Amino acid sequence: MTILEQAAQNIQQHNLTAAQQCYLQVLQAQPANGKALYGLGYIAQLRQDWPTAIKYLQRACQFLPQQPAPLLGLANAFNQVFSETDALTVLEYAKQQCPADESIQYALTQQYLIMGDITEATSLLNNLLASSNPELFAFACLDAAKINTELLQPSHLARAQLLVAEQPQHSASIRLHYALGLIAKHCKQYEQAMFHWDAANALQFAECDFTVHDMASLFDSLLSVNASTSLSNENMGFHDSSLPFIPVFIVGLPRTGSSLLDKQLCDLSTKSQQISSVGEVDYVASQCVQMIKQLTGYDYPECLEHMSNEVCHAARQRYVDAISQHRIKADFIIDKLPANFQSLPLIYRLFPDAKVLHLKRDLAATALSIYSNDFGAAEPYFCNLVQMQQYFEWYERIMKYFETVYSKNIYSLTYEQFINAPHEQLKKISRFIGIDQTYKTMEQEDVNRPHIIKTLSAAEARQPIYRSSSAIPDELAKYFIFTGEGVTDVTR
Repeated sequence: MTILEQAAQNIQQHNLTAAQQCYLQVLQAQPANGKALYGLGYIAQLRQDWPTAIKYLQRACQFLPQQPAPLLGLANAFNQVFSETDALTVLEYAKQQCPADESIQYALTQQYLIMGDITEATSLLNNLLASSNPELFAFACLDAAKINTELLQPSHLARAQLLVAEQPQHSASIRLHYALGLIAKHCKQYEQAMFHWDAANALQFAECDFTVHDMASLFDSLLSVNASTSLSNENMGFHDSSLPFIPVFIVGLPRTGSSLLDKQLCDLSTKSQQISSVGEVDYVASQCVQMIKQLTGYDYPECLEHMSNEVCHAARQRYVDAISQHRIKADFIIDKLPANFQSLPLIYRLFPDAKVLHLKRDLAATALSIYSNDFGAAEPYFCNLVQMQQYFEWYERIMKYFETVYSKNIYSLTYEQFINAPHEQLKKISRFIGIDQTYKTMEQEDVNRPHIIKTLSAAEARQPIYRSSSAIPDELAKYFIFTGEGVTDVTR
């Protein structure tokens, strides 16, 4: 077995340190070995060490210029540090080097979408809709259904219907069912739309290895956190003026308009005050919590009672270091991961000056938007209406409690309030965050200003703001009946 083969085996066995040593050994003898350079870049990606990944992948691409994997890896690493223009340059170069490689074409399509170039994305989608690869065809159908259903010809729809009929358990069938559901909705064939979304979500739910019930102990603990000490504004740790930015968190449920709000807030930047966004990142829930767990021996939220100032400083620095990888310098940096509502006690312990925007939306509209979209994750509250109801109920209970505890530190608004009076709401939010400027009237050109969006709303958030965008047809609303504080399905 060669050293490179040993390295590959170690990666399969999740022994990254051993794999790294193998690749470094190869480079000592062969500094220009592209496979070893790519391997080190790949390991850095797995560790989310993006600067190191970029360093090795750039060198790997020099020696493997026509290999798709290093080029795709480098583009991804650039995206992770918010160097989207560099990522685009890499992918356009990759397409020139490997014009027939459909994986590169698809990656380039996604790059155009997140950067707001719908025209170029559409051009590539037309090519991918002819792909013989079921997975790429499915992804292309789904993107086309979101952008413009007219991109999908009768032949495409016939092929999609045939694939899901012949291979109902194929992973591509999930995306195809979502796409067919969106098309049916566009055609006002609502029962057919629900048929396809039910099928897509059932396939995804089968892949889930936990339920909302398994999260109940965490949620219950959040409602039992000692509000008089750990959560009180007078005893939330410390204030340190050395923090390089003020964190702004947008929390709530998915599909409530966070991408739109994020875009509009970033448009508030001036020469004197900069506002930027890292999008949806899980640094608080993953990196910070893991560090605190190691240092205190307690999991979240029990660890809140056992955190010294030293632990607070270490965890906060971990978050700042993670943000710094994105190469962003701004006075205010937005973190818009919706599930951060679960981390609010820790957020305010680490960042007493943090600003939290709680974005809400009509629950039926929210549930429909979640149910009709592919999140690409096996999480039960995204793909099962009963699980969704339970999650919604916990979310509302927790946020009702936190809005009381942090009454001065949370600004709550609804999606409906925002789209009906965006100018008024942005002025209020600006004052809440502490943005010292006179906000200008939001014109059409502001709505369409280029902005990086890496979520499901990449196309939607760039559309003009319509007051009717939160309304759902009665024919679809009937599938979602509220029971208590949640939403459930009672018709099927």
